[in-house]
This record gives sequence, structure tokens and C-alpha cells, in this order.
Amino acid sequence: MKYLKILFLLIFALSVFNFTLAQEESEEVILEEEIELSNLVQNGDFESRDISPWEVVLINIKDSNYYEAEIFIDYFMWVRRNSGGDGGYIGIKQSLGNYDITGKKSLKLALDILISLQELDSDGWAGGEYPANVELVFVNQNNEEYVYKKCFILKGSNINYPENNVTEIESGDFYHFEIDLMQDPKIAENILSYPHLKEIRIGGSGWDFGGAVDNVVLNYY
Repeated sequence: MKYLKILFLLIFALSVFNFTLAQEESEEVILEEEIELSNLVQNGDFESRDISPWEVVLINIKDSNYYEAEIFIDYFMWVRRNSGGDGGYIGIKQSLGNYDITGKKSLKLALDILISLQELDSDGWAGGEYPANVELVFVNQNNEEYVYKKCFILKGSNINYPENNVTEIESGDFYHFEIDLMQDPKIAENILSYPHLKEIRIGGSGWDFGGAVDNVVLNYY
């Protein structure tokens, strides 16, 4: 009788363990699905070949400049030529509706970025010019801004502004970039003070330059 009781207790304990394990696996699957569904960026893969809801942004692009800003196959590309040694910017932006990040444990930005052309052999002299960069704009209740910026430049370039969060990459190949902003204490502290996510901007700047972006994701939980 004693052995039967021990056997019954072992069977019961094993059943409880299996139930708990299955429940944890189920919760993990649900959590992963929720994270996958929480992408704040729309049309980040450009597969529809429709630019909406992105908007093209042109700054100091003149009639004498040759430029392109369009979806090519299934990614967005930009190029500027005939700049005449004058700086300019080409890119896209998307409103994120001042989404409230308060209380979020994770805010992960991921994208594939490419540099196809860079005339300058450095990041310039006007505070930094990069053929490819991404910006996330956060605001507080007073509509004051904090901008997280990640910049990309060709390998071997002179970097005059290392404080601009610069990464050197190879020419002509997509480079995958990914960061969880909430895991960086300094960035997370700024986000707490500017908790509303206003917009995302992606593009390039400088003299003659070219780049592209694909698979833009901004997940949170």
C-alpha cells in the first residue's frame, strides 16, 4: 500500500510538471505572436510597390541635381548626382502617431541598409553627412524632441563625428542592423523623458550619394 501511494504521488507530480511545461510553451508562443503583430511600421518590406504610408522627403535637391527616390523591385532606394559639392538629403518618413512607449520593456528596431554611392571620403563638415541613416523621433508632452539616430558610412571613410553613432559598412551589399533601444540605459532614459514615438525617417545626405533600405521593423512589448 505504501508503494502504491508513492507511485501515485510520482504520477501526480509528473502530470503537474507536464501541464506547467505545456502552459509555459503556450505562453511563449502567444508572446512571440504578440511581438510579431506589434510592428509599428507599415509597409516596411515595400513588397506592395506602393510607397504609402511613407512620404518622400527632399531637402536642398535642386533642378540641376539628378535624383531618384522610389521603390525598386521590393526595396526603397535613393540616389543623388550632379550635386556640385552642395549638401542635400533624400529619404522617406512615416508617422507613428505619437505612440506611447511608457511601460514597454522592449523597443526593437531592425532593418537592412545599403550604400551604393558615396562621393565624400568622410562624414563631411556640417555636423555629419551620411549616405544612409535612420532616425526615430520621440516627443514629450511639450512637443520637445529627442531623436535617436543611427548612421552608416563606407568602410575606410574618415569619421569626424563619432558621436553620431556611426557604423562603417561595405559598398553594394545589404547590411542588417538591429537594436533593442530599451536595453541601452542611456537611450532608455531619454525615451522615458520623451515617451511618444512621433515618426521614423530613413535616407541619406551629402554630396553625391546613393542607398537603399528594406525590411524595416519596429517591434515592442
